[in-house]
Amino acid sequence: MVLTLIESVSVVDGDTVRFIREHRKVASRCRWIDCPPVRSEWGKKSKAFVENLVSQGEFFIEEYGTDRFGRVLADWFIGSREFNVQVELIKNGLAIDLLPTVRYNLPKRGILLCCEILNAQYEAYQNKVGIWGDAEFIIPARRGMF
Repeated sequence: MVLTLIESVSVVDGDTVRFIREHRKVASRCRWIDCPPVRSEWGKKSKAFVENLVSQGEFFIEEYGTDRFGRVLADWFIGSREFNVQVELIKNGLAIDLLPTVRYNLPKRGILLCCEILNAQYEAYQNKVGIWGDAEFIIPARRGMF
């Protein structure tokens, strides 16, 4: 897959951004994670976290089709493929994983990203980082539905 440099990024919430492509507004959804809704305390923190990351360097996406809402599903990177936004959100306790249940047919890069996300979430949970340290936070019963 090819990394695409995105300019003029507008952060909607922790897992959705908007940008201009060919004179049209396009929304992109970060794949395999879910952030709390922006109206919540943790949702505001995840949005601010992504805004800060976007301001620190070039923003790249690697596209994987669209979701049912027409958003571009993508992995997000700052600066290079070495700094993955999904992993950073999970590592900082600002998102939970939504990994695919069927992983045997993923390319090697996909398997490695799954492992990174799982490891980051394990560390955040064990160290009570972000949502994992908040006794009031309740993980949604339906995955993907904060």
